[in-house]
Amino acid sequence: MQWSMKIDMALPRPIRVIFRGVGQVFFCGNAVTGLIFLIALYIGGLTAGLAATVGVITSTITAYLLGFSDDDIDAGLYGFNGTLVGPCLFLFLENTPLLWVYVVLASVLSSVVLAALIRILTPYKIPASTAPFVLTCWMFMLAVYSFDSFSRSPVLPSPEIPTAIASADLPLTAWLSSMAAETTEMWYVALTKGVAEVMFADNVLVGILFLVGIAITSWRGAFMALCGTFVGVLVPILLGASQSLIEMGLYAFNPVLTMMAIGWAFLKPTTGTAILALLAGILTVICQAGLANFLAPLGLPTLTFPFVLVIWMFLFAASMSKHWS
Repeated sequence: MQWSMKIDMALPRPIRVIFRGVGQVFFCGNAVTGLIFLIALYIGGLTAGLAATVGVITSTITAYLLGFSDDDIDAGLYGFNGTLVGPCLFLFLENTPLLWVYVVLASVLSSVVLAALIRILTPYKIPASTAPFVLTCWMFMLAVYSFDSFSRSPVLPSPEIPTAIASADLPLTAWLSSMAAETTEMWYVALTKGVAEVMFADNVLVGILFLVGIAITSWRGAFMALCGTFVGVLVPILLGASQSLIEMGLYAFNPVLTMMAIGWAFLKPTTGTAILALLAGILTVICQAGLANFLAPLGLPTLTFPFVLVIWMFLFAASMSKHWS
């Protein structure tokens, strides 16, 4: 929307860059959108909001001090991985004063990793996306085993051998029936939390605000995000996934990002790319389930790595296709 871009350009450069960094989590290089996202995070939890703020500022300053591309810094590309690092570490590790130091160090590393991946992937026109955030957080989560000053939070899964799910907890017909008020509420909660969980927020209002912020930048982007969260709820239901994980939006946040990336951000927005995005979103659910079992012995969460793997494969494949570019 033009009015939001006018506000974006009127902001002082440091503030504009920081807010754009937050907005780039959903591919939105718009300071107004980024401000809405940050406000939503504070609504979801003060600690998460502060951690995201520290992360985005630290990662952006790091890129500036290390002399990385001014254009990339101005676009907020060195801010969004840091935005995710902060809330992620505070969710999966024990909340202590020293954890703030951990967040700062991880945010610094995320910018270095991003610069390295940009160097590697740019010749192929493939974005690094959230890979720096994932790789950095995995490293720091595993490192806590060697330090007495840090410990895992109860949210971080314990290392274990994957086991088959006992049941889906709720019959498929009950989920798909939209007549009952309880089922309608479950759909509403699952869909909105699917968007919110992109930034680790288990909150319906946060998900709604994220969609509003995306819509300010692009209606198509918001539509793709909404389609992604539908895919992340419906496909796991059809495949018989755990009801609790579906309701928490934990199967939806990766398809949200995947469908936005393929259907809006990185390929020409057409009906064909929308169909391709739908296919990519469905496969992201499968990829997430597979990676969750693969990482279980290490006690690591998948984070947004299913999204990263799928868009990399689809964007590489699109470059070979006569239908997409």
